[in-house]
Amino acid sequence: MKLPKGKKVLHNQWIYRIKDEADGSRWYKARLVVKGYEQKVGVDYTDIFSPVVKLTTIRAVLGLVAVKDLHLEQLDVKMTFLHGDLEEEIYMHQPVGFAVKSKEDLVCRLNKSLYGLKQAPRQWYRKFDNFMEENDFLKCDTDHCCYIKKYEDSYVILLIYVDDMLIAGPDMARIEDLKDRLSERFEMKDLGSAN
Repeated sequence: MKLPKGKKVLHNQWIYRIKDEADGSRWYKARLVVKGYEQKVGVDYTDIFSPVVKLTTIRAVLGLVAVKDLHLEQLDVKMTFLHGDLEEEIYMHQPVGFAVKSKEDLVCRLNKSLYGLKQAPRQWYRKFDNFMEENDFLKCDTDHCCYIKKYEDSYVILLIYVDDMLIAGPDMARIEDLKDRLSERFEMKDLGSAN
């Protein structure tokens, strides 16, 4: 679209990386990143704070896992920050290599957050927090990245640190159910039993 009057446009760049896996395989990764340092507070964003699970909470849950012999599963969210919905009007230049011929003067209006945006972590956390609330999980009062759901005969605890999750509980079927629901909403990488 044409850049509306009074709005500014952010630059972007491609980040390339070769990722080596534990099994010896390699894959090439390209990520489009917005130059968030060009953003202005109050114009392009307001809040950027996003909580992460406290180390003391992780220690307490790991202690509970050890004492009660609970299951402990690990998950990773793929393309985490791309899940967040933007509340602000943000425009960026067309990505290098993807500019539409004869329409180079047009810009992209972002509906979803991209890596590099100041508000990307916060928007991801809000989306995830809403999902957990919709699924009847309670947020711990002392750590907003610790979620608990009680059942008549069981319980599930989920800890989140940006895009990494630990899920603990005595009933593996309940854990698998949560993993399935998470995978339906977000693209997840199931890392299996935590080691």
